[in-house]
This record gives sequence, structure tokens and C-alpha cells, in this order.
Amino acid sequence: MRKQNSDFEARFISEEGSRLKNRDYFGYVELDEFACYVIADGITEVTDVESARLAIETVILSFQENPSLSKRAVKRLLKRANRALLGKESDRRLKASITVVVTDYQKMRYGYVGNTRLRMYRGGAVYRQTRDMSLAQEMVEQEKIAKDELMQHEERNNLYAYLGQKNFKPVVSKKIKLAETDMIALYTRGIWENVDEAELDDVFAEADNEVQTTVDNIEDLLLSRQPENLDNYTLAVIFVNKVYQNPEKRKRIKK
Repeated sequence: MRKQNSDFEARFISEEGSRLKNRDYFGYVELDEFACYVIADGITEVTDVESARLAIETVILSFQENPSLSKRAVKRLLKRANRALLGKESDRRLKASITVVVTDYQKMRYGYVGNTRLRMYRGGAVYRQTRDMSLAQEMVEQEKIAKDELMQHEERNNLYAYLGQKNFKPVVSKKIKLAETDMIALYTRGIWENVDEAELDDVFAEADNEVQTTVDNIEDLLLSRQPENLDNYTLAVIFVNKVYQNPEKRKRIKK
């Protein structure tokens, strides 16, 4: 009943850019009581899409078997994806960055590893965001480089944490209570290497009620740069148009 009495609208794009193959992947499932949105960027230097697709398929299937918003459950989804990559027979180790969002249509929690990004907006301003697990991000925090240098820095994809590691340590957020008009963006490096955070923030600050328009505006901004070496790019945007309200809780309040 939660899904039926709420309104979450998701749209996405995923393109190969100037690469031969698209190693990014996005998937989601919206069940009656819970939903899961997951984005991944395959970072194994091979031409197939195995890493990201395998990671997302594992997360979605595991989520459908046992949907939950608990911190342990979100961490378990990521750990299963990690084991799937470690256990896959391949000439090279499969590796990927991943970000997962789980919601019960009232609250949400996210987990991630690598440098796929989440940026959440409330009232047109940034409310939550992930932190890249890269050497370049650490250099920003140590004030060795400016923040706006990260998007093209040579160490931006030098990751210390990612899917496909034996010593796997994902980050899982606290539970976040959702509000109507919240907006959530999930995106890969093909986006953030070419569109800076301030530009993204402007798009969301000016967003209307059409989620597809927001996605299109960001892609137009990206392509207007005409980058010579455009990586795979994937962007998913989720609009929280209506949060589920528990009728039993309202009844108790009236009493």
C-alpha cells in the first residue's frame, strides 16, 4: 500500500560517450513497501559491461528477496555485490563503483563505495551528498588541491575503496526522513568530470515538476561542452512528489 499512496518518479540516461562500450549501469525496483535504486560504474579496463551489470543485478535480486531499510540490510546488499564480483571467473579482477538508495517511501538510506555519486536536494539546495573514495578527494580535504580541480585531476579515479576488494568497507548513511519535493541525483564520472557541482546545483534549484526535463537539462549541459574524450555517463534523478503517510499514525494523533 505504501507505493500506491506515495509518488516517487525516476528517470535516467546511460550512454557510452566516446567509448566503444558503456560500462555504466543503472537499475531500480519499486515494490509495495520498499524501493531500491542503484547505479554502478565498471572500472575494470575491459570492453564488456560485466562488473556494473553483475553488481546491480545482484543488489536488485537480493533486495527483492529481503527488502529492508536497516543499516545491516543495505550493507548486506553491497557485500553480496562485492562477493559476486570476487567470485566471477574472469581474466581480470572485476571492479566497480556503486551507490545504492533504499526507501520505504517515508525514509531513505544510502550506501556506496568508489566514486559514483549521490546528491540530494531539499528546497532547491544540497541536503546530502556522498564523498569520493579517491586519492584526489583526500587531496582536496588536505587542501593540497582546490575542490574544482578534482573533476580533471589525474588521481580522481585512483580509488582506495571499490567493489571487487577482499577488504571491503562500504559507507552506509543514517536513516533520512523524506520530504515532498526532495530530489535525488545519482551519477557517474562521465557527468561529474564535465559538469561541476555548482552547475548541477543551479539545474536543481531551477527544476520544475518534470523530472525528465531536469535529466535532459543536465545532459544538454554536458554535451554543450563537447568534450573530446567523453567517458560513459549515467544519470538518474528521482523526484519525491508525495511521501507515504501512515493512516494509523494519524488516527492515533487524533485520539
